[in-house]
Amino acid sequence: MTSNLTDIRKSVSNSTEPQSACLQIAEYTIFTAIFLISVAGNILVCLVILKTPRMRTTRNYLLVNLAVSDLTMSLLCIPFDVALKITSPLWPLGSIMCNILWPAMTLVTNCSAATLAAISLDRYRAVVHPWKPRFTSFQTSVIIVVTWSVSFMLVLPYALVLKIQNGYCAEDWPHPVAVKAYTVGLFIFQYALPLLIITFAYTMVGRKLRHQAARIARNRYASGVLVVGYSSMKSNCQQNAMSEVYSVSSPSVARVFEFKNTFSDPAKRELVPLKFEKTPCDKKEMKRLERNTKIMKMLVMVVLLYAICLLPNQVVWLWYEFGNLQNWPHFSKLLTFGSIMVYINSCVNPLLYAGMNEDFRKGFCRILRCRWKPPFMTRV
Repeated sequence: MTSNLTDIRKSVSNSTEPQSACLQIAEYTIFTAIFLISVAGNILVCLVILKTPRMRTTRNYLLVNLAVSDLTMSLLCIPFDVALKITSPLWPLGSIMCNILWPAMTLVTNCSAATLAAISLDRYRAVVHPWKPRFTSFQTSVIIVVTWSVSFMLVLPYALVLKIQNGYCAEDWPHPVAVKAYTVGLFIFQYALPLLIITFAYTMVGRKLRHQAARIARNRYASGVLVVGYSSMKSNCQQNAMSEVYSVSSPSVARVFEFKNTFSDPAKRELVPLKFEKTPCDKKEMKRLERNTKIMKMLVMVVLLYAICLLPNQVVWLWYEFGNLQNWPHFSKLLTFGSIMVYINSCVNPLLYAGMNEDFRKGFCRILRCRWKPPFMTRV
């Protein structure tokens, strides 16, 4: 949450822009649905990982950290946000909550961004540098502690300037430049820098996966060729000569090719595979490639949704500080939309895990004692 959010909310509460009862009901309904989905989904994510021994990996522990951030956002921020909409412009929560509520929202958002960056670096290390050892449990714990510590340090100035003023929790910055600098700093460390790190890491991972796929294709082609027949009417000696040219012995794989006489020039005739058998090495490498590709698809979707969901709120912060957002007639609607998008980000990840990962689907169903079986396999 932005450093100037309290001022924005105060401006909105004093605005004369009418808001229909239907719009308020729609807002509260959306908040309720997001709250229920986020709380249930993120609790299930934590339970599935912690109760499934083979899912207790460094990447999944980072996913637990991400789920805890989203769960904190839902439990701490959504109920109080709805209460403040009802009591606005008064602040009924006391001075302690004034220094906790909005900073906590900023804290968990920072932590989510840092965790997504850490997950991308973990994938980069595992795919691009597979010879390096994976993070240990201790190293993963250190990463999680660092994400929360750095997020807390970033939000500390915001918490210190919040005070009860005229019955509302508002900010009291020592200089107007300070709030602008803090807003820009939050945009960089909460949004721009994490997305830059993630983009670099996943770009390198994508290139590595493409190279692996190309290498597997080359290995398949070069692992063994056996020509057994041609459609052209050549002499036996010509066939034997061609067979020697195009055949490579291999104890583990055999490919059968048919020579197609589609051109009058023998040099343009092509070999077409009729049969191909994968080696155990091929199968193992293909399985690893498919697994990494599926993981990448899921994580990229998580990051894309984070970028999309937080973008409106980032626009609000920057527009308010460096533009004239407060004079825009649809100011409050944009603010509400930005808040809803931030909350949506806290509930979409469990839905993605369930939709794109078989282990999470099975774990969710096992905990909920559901007998539904997924129609396809997506293993992580």
